Amino acid sequence: MKKFIIIASFLLVCISGFAQMQPDVFSITPKIGVNIANMSNAGKNSNSRIAFSAGLDFQYQINRQFAFALGTIYSQQGVSDDPWTLKTDYLTLPFTVNYYPVRGLGIYVGVEPGILVRQKAEIAFRSTSNVVDLADVQSCTELYKSIWGDELQYDGIFNVPNGLGAKSGVLAFPIGVNYEFDKCVFGIKYSIGLGNAIVGSGVSCTHNVLQISLGYKFNVFGEDRKPVEKK
Repeated sequence: MKKFIIIASFLLVCISGFAQMQPDVFSITPKIGVNIANMSNAGKNSNSRIAFSAGLDFQYQINRQFAFALGTIYSQQGVSDDPWTLKTDYLTLPFTVNYYPVRGLGIYVGVEPGILVRQKAEIAFRSTSNVVDLADVQSCTELYKSIWGDELQYDGIFNVPNGLGAKSGVLAFPIGVNYEFDKCVFGIKYSIGLGNAIVGSGVSCTHNVLQISLGYKFNVFGEDRKPVEKK
């Protein structure tokens, strides 16, 4: 995370004198991507869940340097804690302020609420696997233990005595970089979870998601003229 901020700051300083974006343009960018999702305090043996994201970004370029953007993104999140994988999917609505130090390169921050649309967990042990609702994690664990006994041992967010659940709404702080080339938009975003996302006794976990995406930008209105050199 610190390296990401340093790189973004370096870009701001080094290229602030280049041509900037054309103002008064409203655009829509459909995009798909890959999530590398994890959770804070999920357990010492937890690993990232590699998952999927897709959606739309709506952006209005208010002047040559700044734009407002609102997205609607289906984002698969969660964490892997062997033998379980938490599969929580959200409809996220990132609202960001984008700064363009150079035409095509945007650096942004904002706020990102998320609405829970799916909460499942998958257990994979030996040659078996099973996907269950979060409410059924405890009973499924007991079933597996009755078959394999002490071979099934783990310590993490799934080892909750009174069951596990996911909150219906979450909030995150996104920071990212977009680069546009010939209408194609490549993006890297890191969303830092704010507040507990999991319901369970003694559990306090937040989502942290690195999202890598590729989209195509359509200008709905406003001219896309030649870049204007900064004076």
